[in-house]
Amino acid sequence: VRNENVCTEDFVLYYYANLSVAVGRFQNRAHLVGDILRKDGSLLLQNVEEADQGNYTCEIRFEMESQVFKRTVALHVLPEEPNELVVHVGDSIQMGCVFQSTEKKRMTKVDWMFSSEGRRLCYAITPKLNLPVRYPQNWSRFQNRVNLVGDTSRNDGSILLQGVKESDRGSYTCSIHLGNLTFRKTFVLHHWLGRDEGPRSW
Repeated sequence: VRNENVCTEDFVLYYYANLSVAVGRFQNRAHLVGDILRKDGSLLLQNVEEADQGNYTCEIRFEMESQVFKRTVALHVLPEEPNELVVHVGDSIQMGCVFQSTEKKRMTKVDWMFSSEGRRLCYAITPKLNLPVRYPQNWSRFQNRVNLVGDTSRNDGSILLQGVKESDRGSYTCSIHLGNLTFRKTFVLHHWLGRDEGPRSW
């Protein structure tokens, strides 16, 4: 797999002898997640940087075959979203969590982990048609205040937290599972006690 940037062309990852090796600035960030035997050379790129924008070309060659499988995809890098959120007590806040892929892989599960002062609570959703979202017992403090607003068919596990309380401050980590792949994103939630007050430091 190689990256064809506007000004440069960099190799991203090689696969040979049943080993995949990421090279250059893609080391520790690029992983082969497809099944080569099924002509699937899918690549997972983590911790995307602005410099990663460009065209990525995958070429698969098989022994004893003259045919070369080749595919190019364009990667557009969006501005980084803030991972620290500030909200007034009593207001609502949406926390976005979307896994973007050129492949038609559907999420098998999404869960949100809340952590504050040593406490950890988990909220899990298994996308199934016509079934309501069920709250685990240990998520009862958020019951009727957390709604899934993302479209799980598009690998969107975004949630809306309503009626924010002072005790809601802390870290919220979203995990989107696609088979054996997991995408994670963390937010830190701060709040203002009143409309006329500035944000508190915690």
